[in-house]
Amino acid sequence: MKVDNTDTINMVDNHIRSLNVIDNNVLDVLKIIPRKIFTPETYKNFSHIDINIPIGNNEYMLMPSVEAKLLQALNIKLNEDILVIGSGTGYLSSCASLLGNKVHAIDIYSDLIEISKKNSNHDFLKTNILYERLDIMDNLSIIKKYNIIILTSSVDNINIITNHMNSNSRAFIFFGKNTAPMKTGILLTKLKSSSLIREDIIETDVKPIIMKNND
Repeated sequence: MKVDNTDTINMVDNHIRSLNVIDNNVLDVLKIIPRKIFTPETYKNFSHIDINIPIGNNEYMLMPSVEAKLLQALNIKLNEDILVIGSGTGYLSSCASLLGNKVHAIDIYSDLIEISKKNSNHDFLKTNILYERLDIMDNLSIIKKYNIIILTSSVDNINIITNHMNSNSRAFIFFGKNTAPMKTGILLTKLKSSSLIREDIIETDVKPIIMKNND
């Protein structure tokens, strides 16, 4: 199915570039994937506006500017495997899939997993994404398997993620008190020595990670 991508290309050229997102690999991927097909029907007219779009289950899509800066900060390589914690509607996972090797995208909500699968079923996308209904809080050990970790919710303790990262891996997480209106999007690089390099990338509003099973 051919999808009109004019609005997405205009968003990248006129908005995303102006935010100092200059990585051509990231910009090219953002242009390839029509954001509108990953946006719920009610909000399709807002697909390319910098707002948090509701996707059900009291969850939201990240803003386009946040997604772009996140992907640029991670500098994903073609041979790297990626874990996306919080698949949402599948948009960010699909972008990451074109930049890296394999993507494992998980979510605690089975309906969001099914939506992600449906949204990602297009011939302009790779078939290298595994969507799975999984609660990361019960499966933290899987983090060690991946070169890249993306957490789309916030945590108030980065050790939840960093304690399980392998050497020479990178994570993008949102950090801050659960009650704080804004969270800091940070890039974490874990070195061979198990030391961490932290770089603060962006301030934004995201919801805290759910600390229990939900359906």
